[in-house]
Amino acid sequence: MDSSIIQLLGTIVTAVASVAAAYLAVRKSNQEQEIRNAQREQRQSDRLDNIDEKITTLEHKVDIHNGYAEKFGDIANSMTAMAKDIEYLKKRP
Repeated sequence: MDSSIIQLLGTIVTAVASVAAAYLAVRKSNQEQEIRNAQREQRQSDRLDNIDEKITTLEHKVDIHNGYAEKFGDIANSMTAMAKDIEYLKKRP
């Protein structure tokens, strides 16, 4: 074979190898990026789950607190009624 043909074949093989290496490098980079994205999404999902859990806990505590507020309102009404009863009893001869 002519030396120029051998050089041309060598150049073609080198080019093909370079393209294959670049393809593999890009593919590996994409896979690593997908893994990082999946990890980030999992952390975000975990944080959202934690926030949802805290909101549920706070809603429960607010419901309990509101129950006490209603009880205090009932107590205030009862005290007003008792005060009126005492006042009525004092006026009786």
